[in-house]
Amino acid sequence: MFEYNKGIKINGTSLWLDAQKAVDICCVSHGHMDHAKNHRHIIATHETISFYNQRVGKTQANALEYHEPLEFEGCRVTLFPAGHILGSAQILVEMHSLRLLYSGDINIENSTTAEPIEIPESDILIMECTFGKPLYRFPKRKVVIEQLLSFVKSAFKEGFVPVIVGYALGKAQEAMKILGDSGYELSVHGSIAVLAKIYEEFGIQFGHWENYQKDRIERKVLVIPPKAVRTRMITRLPKRKTVFLSGWAVDSSTKYRYGADEALPLSDHADFDRLIEYVRKVNPKKIYTTHGPAEFAFHLRRVGFDAAPLKKTDQLSLF
Repeated sequence: MFEYNKGIKINGTSLWLDAQKAVDICCVSHGHMDHAKNHRHIIATHETISFYNQRVGKTQANALEYHEPLEFEGCRVTLFPAGHILGSAQILVEMHSLRLLYSGDINIENSTTAEPIEIPESDILIMECTFGKPLYRFPKRKVVIEQLLSFVKSAFKEGFVPVIVGYALGKAQEAMKILGDSGYELSVHGSIAVLAKIYEEFGIQFGHWENYQKDRIERKVLVIPPKAVRTRMITRLPKRKTVFLSGWAVDSSTKYRYGADEALPLSDHADFDRLIEYVRKVNPKKIYTTHGPAEFAFHLRRVGFDAAPLKKTDQLSLF
């Protein structure tokens, strides 16, 4: 049913799923740059198309609502919420009486800035497994949010500028939403701000925030991407405390790698246990794992699933 070579190609059609090279037509799961390339034509949610236009460039696009099937060259394509970032989608392809589900990036825990995940059953599952090691088990989201708010409150009390470090699309906006809903005023790095405005176009509100201005940060929480941590924007702040938000924070060395004072495991990906939960709900006959450790397939086999890492190989054409 499919082949794998820098992306997933549906056999007998011109359709690709999250191709890692420019192709004629590609279904794009979400707006992160490792999943969105310069394709001639894309199929995606309205939100993903907006992010794509901003980050990759405008192209021809078919905008789909969740659950709205598209008939294409003998197959049917349907998008389901993935819970990862705004507009993120799992891609279900039905063809020759088989159902193939490509997960894209998924998050089982509800987020304030992404649609809650809906998990369809499928015969074949191609799934991300970013945190597919038993080490990566996250605390309850409520606990992590309380830790974030406590960090900000403590920084202000001690006379520091609290600096929140999160990826420009997704994590940063979730932090903005959490902090804005808690009454904090925000100063936001430009690369985050331009994407936050797209969130607002789709009804996500962040409270009081503005683009970063060096002379307007008093009593504001500064929200920046990782690339800005070591720039003059931050290093010239004499009194600052930084926290990096990522599932990688489970690893105690993370804060040192990212030059932060603290790191908190606020993730937009499923952790190890939630990945297993996801597979049980899909209930596939065959699983291919990608975007994560190869050993996750071993853990799936241990609990009774037929699983293997996704590799470039002719055997995939059997399906």
